[in-house]
Amino acid sequence: MSAFFDSNGNIQQVEINLETIRAAGDNKLSVRDFVNGQYDTNAEVHGDVFSQLCASEGIILQPSKKHGIKASSLDAVINGRPKLEAGSIVKTPSTQARVLLMPAIGALVEDKLLSDLDMNANAFDSMIALEDTITDDWLLWPEVNYAGPEAGRSQPIAQLAKPVNMLTLTTSEKSIRVPVFSMGIEWSEQATKYLNLDFISLSIARQVAVERNERANQNLLAMLNGDPDVGQTALSAIGGKVKTAVSLDAAATTGITQKAWMLWLYNNSKKRTLTHLVTDIAGAMAIEGRAGRPTVVQDNPNSSRIDTTVSILNPGWNKDLPIFIVDPSVGWPAGSIMGIDARYAIQRVTSTNASYQAQEDFVLRRGSAMRFDAGSLARRLFNDAFEVLTYTP
Repeated sequence: MSAFFDSNGNIQQVEINLETIRAAGDNKLSVRDFVNGQYDTNAEVHGDVFSQLCASEGIILQPSKKHGIKASSLDAVINGRPKLEAGSIVKTPSTQARVLLMPAIGALVEDKLLSDLDMNANAFDSMIALEDTITDDWLLWPEVNYAGPEAGRSQPIAQLAKPVNMLTLTTSEKSIRVPVFSMGIEWSEQATKYLNLDFISLSIARQVAVERNERANQNLLAMLNGDPDVGQTALSAIGGKVKTAVSLDAAATTGITQKAWMLWLYNNSKKRTLTHLVTDIAGAMAIEGRAGRPTVVQDNPNSSRIDTTVSILNPGWNKDLPIFIVDPSVGWPAGSIMGIDARYAIQRVTSTNASYQAQEDFVLRRGSAMRFDAGSLARRLFNDAFEVLTYTP
């Protein structure tokens, strides 16, 4: 059994099995976070519980050159650590080690992804308004109709009379299958002896970063063009969502003008305030080089003026608007800028069932390959949180 030091310094033995993996998924946690929350230890002295359990099975998560601790080899984890028995050295395979191996690699990958490997994915994460985790492959999606409440207004009532019921919401339920993205790793018997967990986790982290970056770009394109898999049409099919620069300012026949830009930002500001912009590099340059953009040229701020300055008391726009520049390979429509209010714009759903099935397959089949599954989808949460500006390049 795996072991760790508790908060009193006593050794405690714990059995880690597939039920532990499923329980972590049911609680919407990684195996590392779930295990660390179940048991108490002195982390400053002994390290966190998950790392201790892994170390007890020969899985080293934190190699140390100073102390001569090397990263575990794949061979040592799968085939067991050398052990002296009856004067001969044998290897004792451990089922616990196989159960812990994939969560351990997952923890190492997670730590490595904290760097700049997935810059686009982290930027996309900052735009997520609602993050849900489910333990099933199917999602029962409620669609809420806000037309009645938004059109209604409060009304005066007589004493003790009930108010007009205008906030009753009805939903039409939609069942959607969460798509699963899978990445497999296979190794030869010869490679097992030389591969260590650091090399494996770094290789996976690199691939996961590429996948997450690509998916972030694809998800944002789906916000603009719609996604039939989640039952959402393009923003252009929703009335009033797309404004042309020339319709806001007749002078904006080629490119964007300051007047068109500010009118677009102010548009629908009673329902949303744009916090992020999404466009290609040409769109970002068009915003930067818009005609009539205020500049300070040959100004003397110390000059006495018979003048006064004005400020907007209730602006419908943010002072700073970060721009997410989509990758050219995505095929972003030329001359299109999408603005979102990140507080209400995007919902992402992740299925932990996919990761559990991959783990179960590896442990029970005892194969020389493993796969990492991730089930997720993203959709527009509230259409009012999106605005689109198109211009003639």
